[in-house]
Amino acid sequence: MFDIANNTEFLTEIGINNAPEEKKAALIAGLEQLAQDRLINRLTEVMTDEQAKEFSEITDEQQAYDYLMRVVPNLQDIVAEIFSDLKKEILTRQQSIVG
Repeated sequence: MFDIANNTEFLTEIGINNAPEEKKAALIAGLEQLAQDRLINRLTEVMTDEQAKEFSEITDEQQAYDYLMRVVPNLQDIVAEIFSDLKKEILTRQQSIVG
């Protein structure tokens, strides 16, 4: 859901698109994990316990995405908000993050 590695626009906006590949890969992995953690936190706020249990039993990525699209109507808005928040945080602390 968070394909940050292929989101050239996002990487350029936060100033890491031209970073050395090793550093870029590490930053992307960290950002993807952070975004995923934030999404899970948000989903626990909007999903019922039953929906969360059903979701946790899905092993296929596409099925998981389809399920979330069905039970969380504003999923795209949540993902966009997470990206926006990440971008703001990174730009605020860009020197210490990017180096």
